[in-house]
Amino acid sequence: MKLYLYDHCPFCVRADMVANYKQVAHEKVYLLNDDEKSCFDLIGAKMVPILQFDDGKAMGESLDIVQKLDELGSRNRPLQPGTDIQALLAQIGEVGLAVSCLLFPRNIAIGLPEFATQSARDYFEVRKAAIIKRPFAQALKETPTHKAAIENMLAALPPLPAAAGRDGVLGRDDVLLYPTLRNLTMVKDLVIPAQVRAYIDSVAALTSTHTYFDRAI
Repeated sequence: MKLYLYDHCPFCVRADMVANYKQVAHEKVYLLNDDEKSCFDLIGAKMVPILQFDDGKAMGESLDIVQKLDELGSRNRPLQPGTDIQALLAQIGEVGLAVSCLLFPRNIAIGLPEFATQSARDYFEVRKAAIIKRPFAQALKETPTHKAAIENMLAALPPLPAAAGRDGVLGRDDVLLYPTLRNLTMVKDLVIPAQVRAYIDSVAALTSTHTYFDRAI
């Protein structure tokens, strides 16, 4: 079984964290960001993550993949049912532009496998600059403003249930919440409240995923 993904992609992190947590035997394949052909050959669309089974069949859509991995994985590692966290996700979503302005330029600058070539970096920058409506260089210059918005959001978050406090059980809420918070760790000197840092660290450890503190810029 193969899991095609990008390291930076929050939707890919959903699949990656569950595959690891549920102990599903698989090979991780990091596609170049401009590799459209592989995606179209597998599922007919430029989309990741992609889960390919041993018989060659493949599926997309991150939450569908999460469900399949939950079914295939260890029954000794349950996935806790989700709760209503839409208000929490909306709270984070209110600073979505600031998040994108901070993360998009950093995605291509910290040595991730999907951006190993200049063409892959260029492909990403052209498309994402159109989304944030500014060049990456400008977004980086605006870092202090965007950091302030995100730090205010993080400081206002309600208590987050660290995985260690749930007897080491991953929840479907984590699948939705963790990827964005984890990606914020690529922003150097971002002030992350202790309870948010504890949440990020505990889920990272539980799911054998990595943060970006060591390469933040």
